[in-house]
Amino acid sequence: MTRSSLDDAHWASLMLVIQGIPHVSKRDEAALRRFVEAALWICRTSAPWRDLPETLGHWSSVYHRWRRWCVRGWWELVFEAIRPPLPADGLLLIDSTTCKAHRSAAGAAHSTPATEALGRSRGGVCSKLHACVDGAGRVLRLIASPGQHADLRHALPLVADLAASDLAADRGDVSAAFRASLAAVGCTVHVPPKRGMIDPSPWNAGLYARRHRVETLFSRLKDSARIALRRDKTRRSWMSFAHLAAIMINLRIAKCSHRP
Repeated sequence: MTRSSLDDAHWASLMLVIQGIPHVSKRDEAALRRFVEAALWICRTSAPWRDLPETLGHWSSVYHRWRRWCVRGWWELVFEAIRPPLPADGLLLIDSTTCKAHRSAAGAAHSTPATEALGRSRGGVCSKLHACVDGAGRVLRLIASPGQHADLRHALPLVADLAASDLAADRGDVSAAFRASLAAVGCTVHVPPKRGMIDPSPWNAGLYARRHRVETLFSRLKDSARIALRRDKTRRSWMSFAHLAAIMINLRIAKCSHRP
């Protein structure tokens, strides 16, 4: 078994979700499992599709099947079905990370860099991945943006419709309007006050300390080289790899939490 292989428990969870998606070919379960393992191999190694091992299928067939799943949004559907709907302990943790773009990520046909979440920051051409996790480190939402976008611009969409009592965020994610928006739905934002700040808002240092879980998530996501160095021309393809990696992270956390 390689690191990109699925164990039987993970595959059973995935297959249960895939069976509920219309129009997905499910007649040959072994071929479907091999396809998912091929996608995991590409995600982990970031190798060109032509370098896919023959044991995982012919690269052209796997690639075109992957693109069909991306265009139809099936990877996101699987992610939404597997992730917990709400944080178990009422705590949300948000942050973002910057991912360098490979030269092959440029030039999507009939599109623009901004549409494909490509931008330029001090580090060069890059994309930014915004994440929201719960207190256990499970991924609740992922959003892509051009690399030069401020975190605050995507903070509200990141936590929209996720009922929580507390949120820990980086200083760059917070403004008075953001705090007021969350306070209106009963959620308290915990962020250390800036130096010299007059009348800072109350915050819980213990809850803020748990924000390391979102940093741990980014480390795990970037273990997948296809995410750490973006090679995909379209936002949809790159985010499909991100959702695939997040699916595996959530499955592993769920498996560990059920151990005696």
